[in-house]
Amino acid sequence: MKKKFIIAFLMLSSFVVGAQKPIEQFREPFSKSYPIRKEQHFEVKAYVEKILKEQTEASLNKFAPDFFSIENYENSLYPYRQQLGSYFGYTPPKSTKGRITKFERVGQDKYSTVYRAWIEVAEDVHAYGIFMVPVNLKKKAPMIVAIHGGGGNPEAICGLDERKPYHNFGYEAVKRGYIVWAPGLTMLSDYSGDENIPGVSREVLDKQLKLVGSSIIGLEIHKIIESARTLMSERAEIDAENVGITGLSWGGFFTMYSAALCPFVKAAAISGNFRDTKVELNKTLNSSLLNGLTKPFEGFGYFQAIGMICPRPCFVQLGENDEVFKDMEGARIEAERAAFFYKKLNIQDKFKYATHSGGHEFENESIFNFFGKYLK
Repeated sequence: MKKKFIIAFLMLSSFVVGAQKPIEQFREPFSKSYPIRKEQHFEVKAYVEKILKEQTEASLNKFAPDFFSIENYENSLYPYRQQLGSYFGYTPPKSTKGRITKFERVGQDKYSTVYRAWIEVAEDVHAYGIFMVPVNLKKKAPMIVAIHGGGGNPEAICGLDERKPYHNFGYEAVKRGYIVWAPGLTMLSDYSGDENIPGVSREVLDKQLKLVGSSIIGLEIHKIIESARTLMSERAEIDAENVGITGLSWGGFFTMYSAALCPFVKAAAISGNFRDTKVELNKTLNSSLLNGLTKPFEGFGYFQAIGMICPRPCFVQLGENDEVFKDMEGARIEAERAAFFYKKLNIQDKFKYATHSGGHEFENESIFNFFGKYLK
């Protein structure tokens, strides 16, 4: 009896509900669905972070040369150099074989004769730099390509005027019997009193070059490599079998990547520019550090660039009191990654990482000791 009553009650309730007039439109406050939108954001955030972490690991491991022999290793570098060049837009559009268009003697001192040179490396584009030759040179001499840092100029690294971080590098190199080629980067120098050029900043030029598949870095790497190659073929005093490259700060960056792309460089000394690649890639996970990141997973980190310099000798130095590159532990970790390639080939003596007691500056003596060992 009780069961029949319950069934009857439910049927009556359904009839009453069904008989009610439906509402005109269902509505609810927007705020009620906020938790869903919040959940969606966190869901996508977790998805993005997972992908970025996977990409970081893949990027750290994508450089995998053949360690069977030194010859196999060198042959296996070709596709990686192609990828690296493509990342920077090297070589840039309308590149040409280098041609010296102007070469003028500007001075001489006790140890050197100093020239300014302009070398066309693309249509109407010249690599400009300072060329220094030891006085009374009797035979071919090794050449050091010396690259200035950010906001610098070739005159500074050569010691034509006083700029302390370079410690008169070009002058000191010539005293030791080296020819010096110091190509200029597209930069203005505050300490030289350079005035800004409206609409022609380095940043604007870089953005415009990227629109056509290159970059200011790609163009400048081409200037460095092609100008050196041209001098090696045109200047009889250069021992083309013994060419080294060095640079401070941004010059260290260009030293590293130019040498990675350029097999004719015999030895490379990088100063005042070395970072932990994993830390750099992990910036993709930090919202406050995203500005300025440009396709980081498509490039190659510092240790991988050194892997492309290998098996040639490479020296990296940092100042313990460097105010620009302060992560000494990260630099040490990166150096261990770079040393791995040399150790695998059993030529670990050809890679050296060292610190000095100074700041963001050359420590000349150790650089000259390095070149003295390998540029003979």
